[in-house]
Amino acid sequence: MENTMEAKKVKNRTQLLIYILVILGLLAVANYLGVKWFKRIDMTEGKEYSISEPTKKILKGLDDIVNVKVYFSKNLPPNLTRVSTDVKDILAEYKAYAGKNLRITWEDPAESEDAKSMARSLGIPEVQMQTFEKDKAQVMAGYLGIAVLYEDKKEALPVVQNLQNLEYDLTMAVMKVSRKSVPKIGILKIDTLPPIPPQMQMQMQNQGMPETTEQKLAQAYEALRANYEVSTIDISSGAPIDSSIKTLIIPGVGNMTNRKLFEIDQFFMKGGNLIVLADAVEVSMQMGVRAIPQESKLFDLLEHYGVRVEKNMVLDGQCGQVTVPQKYGPFQMNVAVPYPYFIRLGQDGFEKANPAVAPLTEVIFPWASSLTMLVDQDSTKKSSAVKATVLARSSEKSWTVSGYYDLNPQQKWAPASGATLNQHNIAAHLKGDFSSYFAGKSIPSVNDADDTLSQIKLQPSPQDANRQIAPGNKGGNLVVIGDGDFVSGQNAIQGNLAMLLNLVDWMSLDNNLIAIRTRSLKDRTIEADLLKENSSKPNMIRIANILVMPLLVIIVGLVIFIRRKEPVVVVSQEKTEEKK
Repeated sequence: MENTMEAKKVKNRTQLLIYILVILGLLAVANYLGVKWFKRIDMTEGKEYSISEPTKKILKGLDDIVNVKVYFSKNLPPNLTRVSTDVKDILAEYKAYAGKNLRITWEDPAESEDAKSMARSLGIPEVQMQTFEKDKAQVMAGYLGIAVLYEDKKEALPVVQNLQNLEYDLTMAVMKVSRKSVPKIGILKIDTLPPIPPQMQMQMQNQGMPETTEQKLAQAYEALRANYEVSTIDISSGAPIDSSIKTLIIPGVGNMTNRKLFEIDQFFMKGGNLIVLADAVEVSMQMGVRAIPQESKLFDLLEHYGVRVEKNMVLDGQCGQVTVPQKYGPFQMNVAVPYPYFIRLGQDGFEKANPAVAPLTEVIFPWASSLTMLVDQDSTKKSSAVKATVLARSSEKSWTVSGYYDLNPQQKWAPASGATLNQHNIAAHLKGDFSSYFAGKSIPSVNDADDTLSQIKLQPSPQDANRQIAPGNKGGNLVVIGDGDFVSGQNAIQGNLAMLLNLVDWMSLDNNLIAIRTRSLKDRTIEADLLKENSSKPNMIRIANILVMPLLVIIVGLVIFIRRKEPVVVVSQEKTEEKK
């Protein structure tokens, strides 16, 4: 009997050991497969805790080893420990998709002078971080940087703070060090000022002088230079535009001659991409706010390509705001009021099938003109060589004005008598086989600023003796936006810059980074129809946010209080037995 019991014990222990070994084996296999085929279930709205498909594509496409060196201090303040954890998580996911072509190392530069020197040489500075210990605020020195290295190229994230942009910053760094060449982008010089030293530019700006192209588009230049080699293109001398430039941005329509049109046209005919910001009505701030209709030869060029910029301005009931001073008794305050001339587009205003604009959530177009397509918009038709796609359109609560423009923000907004509410095209993409505006004609003279096509000199300039006119292109790409100001000065808000950068990426590079850049942009604005009288939706939501949560807390508290006040009946067991 004892032998039988002992045998059973041994058998049970053996089975238990086998079960444990099997479970451990299954866990080991699951862990290996989890590393080999990484998968994460992310139920957040924007998939904020998992990397996007474009990043996976870039990581899987690495053909050589990229080193990621993380310089983080080990003893970080409690408020920064989450940063370290999130960086570890995202880099683990990067490693899972890149495999052996991504090497990740962690180091605390404070441990040695050599490490500190190396961090500084890679662009990782020592930063001051605030911490709270023993009820006192203290400042400690530490490191929160990442360096990405490949061969002799390096990119640095000096201080990792914004976790929302971490994936974009990391992926962009990996892409920049591993790519073979830097794409070139050109921005056409639209001012007539001669080259001016930066010191003089600042002085002129302080004196109220006109801004240069670089000053007007300073934020766009800065954003583009993070990914591209950007240069200002001056074609006033009649020199051809560098053919190595992928995309040329034309930020306005003024100061155009036939010779300038010729250089733009030939750049386009020889395979370059064009992004034209062209509003037909300019708003001038000199001597008061005035709307001035534009006359430009560029409009003729665009019509030849297949799109007309209408000489009007679009107003939209779904709009942005401007700040105006208002008096309240003896006091004056700045108050934000709706301004329909500032067209505000949410996700519904953009073409869903286009990767450059589909992820956008909020863009504001100030004083924009509408576009009319002169070519087919149906890609299935073969009646024309060029097809048009509308990228952005105003809401159904929009209308246009022309001739007289009342720009006063403090007025009762309503369409003029006879005007109808309808959607209007703000941005469009034209693609196909374009013909040259100058096909069959002579090359315009450089010196004749006021020439017309009917007055072009037959005798070419010496510099044009060997030039041939390209009669057309194949598969050309043209984007036209009916607003020349949406990325200039204070209008260069995050969403507006994102749209320009997305378009440049889409036409010049690829669309891998587009979805990542716009991932953290979310439009949380409460929609309100300016034209609808007594629109109560925004106020109802605000009142609910203010009152509902406190009321719920009060109700829960009352329920708990009432339940505690209920009498508790205790029946004695002894008395119950006596009664029995």
